Amino acid sequence: MSAFLDPEDFVFVPALEAAFPAILAELHRLAAADFVPSPDSLTTVADGCDERGWRWFGLFGDGDLQKNRARCPRTARACMGVPRMVNAGFSSFAPGTKLFPHRGEMQNVLRCHLPLLVPRGDVALRLGGEVRRWQTGKCLVFDDTVEHDAWNLADEDRVVLIVTFAGLRGVD
Repeated sequence: MSAFLDPEDFVFVPALEAAFPAILAELHRLAAADFVPSPDSLTTVADGCDERGWRWFGLFGDGDLQKNRARCPRTARACMGVPRMVNAGFSSFAPGTKLFPHRGEMQNVLRCHLPLLVPRGDVALRLGGEVRRWQTGKCLVFDDTVEHDAWNLADEDRVVLIVTFAGLRGVD
């Protein structure tokens, strides 16, 4: 049984995918300086330096994110359409970034990735024993508690909208 779930099983996915052009347009209005280092220290850069290549622009979750939502109103509205949303934001991996294998700590939550920028090259997500490449504009939904890692070994940034939501497998 795959830890990747069928996106068609989630009622919010069609609306999120339909909002892709507006979400991408709002992403393009942001600057690299608008992103902060990821809230987790699970990344490395392929050349071995200590800098973290995972950057985050939060929309929902910890902290005062109202200004970020005001800058991306259509993205915020699309995220609010996800039932029982826990957090959401833009996740950017610089070229050479690797996310170490880990398991999510929040039980009974699932993650949805809406890929916005997916460069050509070795850019993928491994969940359990299965590896998938993001497809621009097409959601991936998965159980974050299954060991996973991700990488961007391409020459350009990879950006996905991550929406975490409470739910049990097969119940949403």
